[in-house]
Amino acid sequence: MKHRTVTEAGNNGLAADGTNHAVVIAGISAGPALISFDLSPGQLAPDTSQKWEDVAEFEYTPTTGVVHLAASMGPDEESDDMETYELNLAFAGPGTYRMRLHALGRELNPDGVQEEGKPIAEHYLLQIWPIPARTAELVIRWLASGAPLGCPLSMEVR
Repeated sequence: MKHRTVTEAGNNGLAADGTNHAVVIAGISAGPALISFDLSPGQLAPDTSQKWEDVAEFEYTPTTGVVHLAASMGPDEESDDMETYELNLAFAGPGTYRMRLHALGRELNPDGVQEEGKPIAEHYLLQIWPIPARTAELVIRWLASGAPLGCPLSMEVR
């Protein structure tokens, strides 16, 4: 993950999202982490198979029908090399998706390096399902005076 990506995106400390991208913010600065996926055509319940330490939900809207996970190490700008995985996260084509990211072990070695061959400390589960595009919603239907919307307002100029 690149520093420019995280700072330009909405960032809650666990995941960041922006136009045509989403970022998982690992606790480690380099090394492997375990990530599993649960892709569904309908809404998923939060995972209770283990005691997750952090869970974040956000919307992601890809404009193409193909989105792959790519891994990048560290917040520096030294390399733009990213390892891309084959799984298509936009499995239902272009549109809006809800993503729920579960995390465990991010505080075990913050900003450290996960050594190859050692037990992997950080575990993630990313649940993804398509959702309908949102339309404008009317939240308040009555004026403060109690008059229904659409009635003329009386105003007095002084």
